[in-house]
Amino acid sequence: MTSFAGRRLRPMVTATAIALLASTLVWVGIAAAGTSAAKSGPTAVLVSIQPVNDKGVMQDFVSGFNAGAAKYGYSQHKVVILSNASTYIPTLQQVAAHYNLVVTTFPPMIQAVDTVAPQFPKTDFVLLDAQTTKAHPNVQTLFFKENESSFLAGVVAGMMTKTAHVGFLGALVQDVINRYLVGFQQGVKYVNPKVHVSWAYVNALEDPALGKQFALQMYGKGIDIIHAATAGTEVGVYEASQQAKKFLIGADVDIRPLDPQYGLTATGPDFSGAAKIIMQQYATGKFLSGRHQYGLKDGAVRVLPFNTTLVPANVRAKVAAVEKLIVNGTIKVPTDTYLPHLKNGQ
Repeated sequence: MTSFAGRRLRPMVTATAIALLASTLVWVGIAAAGTSAAKSGPTAVLVSIQPVNDKGVMQDFVSGFNAGAAKYGYSQHKVVILSNASTYIPTLQQVAAHYNLVVTTFPPMIQAVDTVAPQFPKTDFVLLDAQTTKAHPNVQTLFFKENESSFLAGVVAGMMTKTAHVGFLGALVQDVINRYLVGFQQGVKYVNPKVHVSWAYVNALEDPALGKQFALQMYGKGIDIIHAATAGTEVGVYEASQQAKKFLIGADVDIRPLDPQYGLTATGPDFSGAAKIIMQQYATGKFLSGRHQYGLKDGAVRVLPFNTTLVPANVRAKVAAVEKLIVNGTIKVPTDTYLPHLKNGQ
């Protein structure tokens, strides 16, 4: 099961205070302009258990939620921020009684969705990056094909390595991190079968010192490019890249301001794109219940901007060409279940 902490891939750039109403809940008023004239449109609410102005994944997700509401004619949409687990169930009950679509996030909300969804069968729910304990006819659990975007990271590493040895560093042994690894390894081998791919897991989400230690060890063994998906631990990996003066490919957030001298690019979910997908589904009467994964074809995963001073034009062009092959189905990227077939260091 995906860990929501695994999505906290970048520390907050600024310490933004959030004033909590009743100490636990914030309603971010986002009623669409002209609501009174558009009462026939659907309504949606996003219930977040993380700050939404974090300059990271939740800010992206809210941006897509707002954009989707505007594009697809929602008559009302709001964002609710929760900071206390005791409010999860009563808040979902409250909003489910007033909104057509309830979107919420990450494994801590599993129990709340399992509890509330059956109580409101006419309301549809989306749970991001987490799986409910049982299926509900009005719940979609939304996941990403990180393996597809990391395949493109592998193309970059396979083309740019000078030592024919690249590495992957993961936070924890879990399905989402393993998808990054499998995609990366397969992408490397696609462009250069002779390149060796080694990997390791830090087994920590918020330990920059340990991340730096692992990355320096990998660089010290002749690995000249690392693809890291290490949550808050990644801060230390940036430091290792700068100290070793070797390249790094990040995950989920733009690496350029974080490792400007050696950060090549980053790959991972496009949370804004994912939010737009579900907003479109509901508004057009195509809401899907059950577990669904979205990838490059759907606009739900991506390669983030390249450091164009480091990544040559021919590499960027190759990435674009390979992306098209994945989108049209010519290349089918294995997922995390393929990991047992891979050999570390080969």
